[in-house]
Amino acid sequence: MAIVKMKKFHLLVLNSYREKLLRELQIFRNIQFEDVCEVENFESEDLLQFKRISVEEEISKYEDQMNQCTYAIDLIGKHATQLTGLKALIEGLPNYTFEEMEKKVSSIDFDKEYRVVKSLGDELASIESSISKRKELIKELESVSQLDVSFNSLNKLKRFKAVVGGVSNKLIDIFNESMRNLEYAYCEEIGVYKDERLFFIIFDKREEEDILEAFRIGNFNIIKNDSDSLPKERMAELNAEIKEMSDKKEEICRILGTKSTEMSDFKLYFEYLGNLKVRAQAQHEFMASRSVCALSGYCPDFETKRLEETVFSVCGDTYTAEFEEVDKNDSEVPIILKNNRIVRAFESITSTYALPKYNEVDPTPLYAPIYALFFGMMSADVGYGMVLVILTSLGLKICNFTPNMKKNVKFFQLIGISTTIWGFLYGSYFGASIPGMWRLFDLSKDFMTILIISIIMGGIHLAYGLLIKAYMQVRDGQYVDMFFDVIAWFLTLGGIISFLLSLAGIISLEVGNIAKYVMIVGIILLVIGGARASEGNIAKRLVAGIYNVYGISNYIGDFVSYSRLMALGMSGGYIAFSVNMIAGMVWGKTFIGYIAAIIILVLFHAFNLFLSCLGAYVHALRLIYVEFFGKFYEGGGKAFKFFRNKTKYINLDRQYED
Repeated sequence: MAIVKMKKFHLLVLNSYREKLLRELQIFRNIQFEDVCEVENFESEDLLQFKRISVEEEISKYEDQMNQCTYAIDLIGKHATQLTGLKALIEGLPNYTFEEMEKKVSSIDFDKEYRVVKSLGDELASIESSISKRKELIKELESVSQLDVSFNSLNKLKRFKAVVGGVSNKLIDIFNESMRNLEYAYCEEIGVYKDERLFFIIFDKREEEDILEAFRIGNFNIIKNDSDSLPKERMAELNAEIKEMSDKKEEICRILGTKSTEMSDFKLYFEYLGNLKVRAQAQHEFMASRSVCALSGYCPDFETKRLEETVFSVCGDTYTAEFEEVDKNDSEVPIILKNNRIVRAFESITSTYALPKYNEVDPTPLYAPIYALFFGMMSADVGYGMVLVILTSLGLKICNFTPNMKKNVKFFQLIGISTTIWGFLYGSYFGASIPGMWRLFDLSKDFMTILIISIIMGGIHLAYGLLIKAYMQVRDGQYVDMFFDVIAWFLTLGGIISFLLSLAGIISLEVGNIAKYVMIVGIILLVIGGARASEGNIAKRLVAGIYNVYGISNYIGDFVSYSRLMALGMSGGYIAFSVNMIAGMVWGKTFIGYIAAIIILVLFHAFNLFLSCLGAYVHALRLIYVEFFGKFYEGGGKAFKFFRNKTKYINLDRQYED
């Protein structure tokens, strides 16, 4: 249970093997390439023949094909029947190994399938556009439906011209004023369309220039409609055309709805192209001459033998490979966490905060049982815990989850067990207590006891974090830092706590007197430690030392933070109790009362379960991130980038993830 030890590898292979080797390395998966120029100076005279590999065109081609797949998937997905809800969870994503994916893709005629779908999509888009235009034209014609002449007949006048158009309401006054000044023009308002007033205008061609000027002033929008039919007749024709097009559209949608198999092919091809793109992008990190290619990267230490076997299977004896230890203080070393199946469920909490650096410890196994303990204490209820355990167990049994989702479900299964145990200790069963059933604490009476236990657990938790910090400093040979950063705090905090306990009469005054001097020694050490770590003159160092002592207030806040272990557990219990009490008020009155009580119990207990889990999840995170990690953990590590594309539509080689 630790951070996986890494090795750097350096390979020199023949260019003729490069493509085949990359495929095998992608099946191998557990490598991350780095820029080979950061390892070797290729500007030296002996290495000038090495150049960057140009892969931009290849990457662009893959991206275009992936966009085509996405277009086809989205188009078919709008019309094909797809699984949703529980059925979708049970079915999950299809599982493939890398070789199975390649074999399946080789049987897909992508270009042919895409042309068919693209043709249907283009036709569908054209029909939808035509329908939209006709509907818009119908709206225009509705406004001029009282015209008893066709638009084409208006265009056949010899001495006169006639038009139909609209003027915005904002310009209507200035337009009317311009039209009143014309002697040989007739203007009649015939309707309204959107924010325009529509007019029928007929004028003598001798006044055409004046008319056009009036049109310009009023921003007159001429309605163009080449038809020999009257507006009402044209509207009927357009509605008939829309009906015919709609029937054609339904037929195309029906055809698209039958292409579920093709959609699966496009999804698989999308994932295949994604891996080809990753394979091409990796070559940005390489350098190649006419005959040889140089590449470097990282590989888990336990995989170095299998990596060399993979290279040998492709290149035979015609390659060179070197492996070297990585610098433990190098922040660029990628991180893989290796934990057992139980602890692995908590790794998302670590990665959400920050992965550890290579020279740190993996905090996941250190806090996993504590997180489960805190969560269970804050959501304590046997009924709620059993619901979590049953639902998650069924989900893991019958559902085909993605690896990440499976990990999250396992996480809630484990904390469901903790919730059940703490619920048993509190004697809470969906907010109710069972007469005669043993319980360790009574929430209605022992809240002070639970609060004290919470504070004690917090003290142990804080001390645990400091001990981990001490271990890391001793491991790195930082004995002086450990003395001032850890032992000094133990002396100070231990002395303060013991002294206060003696004042409260819990321990003897003699022990309290000793604790007082221990506390003073600890404070002096804190001042020295803070001054030692500072730079500048004596005054600045003294201020830094005193400020270091001020950190005691932070520890007081940390201790108080653990009171939430008691507070959240009690709040959830009392809400559950209130739900039961409300349901009891309506139970047994009438048949409707029975139904109402059952609905109240189911809905509100489900809601309280959600609130309890949400509160426990967030506040347990805070206790880990702030109070615990703040004592020893910095983070900032970079996740190992496996030589695979992150899948979206399939589970690829999920045995590596499980």
